[in-house]
Amino acid sequence: MLAYKEDVQPLLTALAEERLPASLQRITYTPEEMAYALNSRTLLNHRLAWEKAARLPGYTLICESDFVPCRGLGDFPVFWPQTNARAWGYLYQGSPRLLALSQGQPAYLRVHASPLVAYVVNATVARILLDYFEYASATYDFTKYFVFDVFIQWFVMGKGGAAYMPWRHYGEHGGLPNKEHAAIGKLRQGGEHHADNLMADLRFLPQYTRGSRLRFLFVRTKWRLLGIGRLLSGRWILNTGVYDLSFRDKCRMFLAGAARLAPRLPGIGR
Repeated sequence: MLAYKEDVQPLLTALAEERLPASLQRITYTPEEMAYALNSRTLLNHRLAWEKAARLPGYTLICESDFVPCRGLGDFPVFWPQTNARAWGYLYQGSPRLLALSQGQPAYLRVHASPLVAYVVNATVARILLDYFEYASATYDFTKYFVFDVFIQWFVMGKGGAAYMPWRHYGEHGGLPNKEHAAIGKLRQGGEHHADNLMADLRFLPQYTRGSRLRFLFVRTKWRLLGIGRLLSGRWILNTGVYDLSFRDKCRMFLAGAARLAPRLPGIGR
């Protein structure tokens, strides 16, 4: 779990109860690093996690302090093909785009997503991410704002990596948006992003609700509608040219998008 000065006890408790005990990584910054943009400082924290994951067997779950997991997370299914040594996955995806849908069962969602709120990597992918950090260090001025998480997946993809996501988010982005996203990045929604669906109820009320259940329901409804709008406007499917998508493929991908946003049925999510 990545943190700076945030209160992380609710998340630590939730993960422990899901049989996913987390080690807390509180970063400290040098005076030089304190002059970096907030987004760049976040990248430094992820870099430390990648260094640890590169030395570990199997997959490592990395999450930021504002991740709010769904109840039952510890029992949710693996959503990436375990036969692919360069597969990795986003438990939470922000505003995902579907690149391809695998054949057979289960059907895996090959996606592009940006936020690194909660994701899983193995040692192979972690080493590729460390290569990305070296690339970003040589390419960008860390004192200036840049959306490092948007570029990451294309870099990993260029190295043979493939990102996947579950059919429903395994948790929510519970925090408030980095003010740089709106003030400098001019991002849509001011950099705010949330899940368009959830696999199950959340473990605790997110920070963005400010303790209000009504605000929680408003935000959840808003982002469900934005997800539906993304599907109907054609932005759910992203044609990169990497995959040769037939008309039938695109129909399957559209139906997959509709299925993941459908009202919850018992055992499927919400």
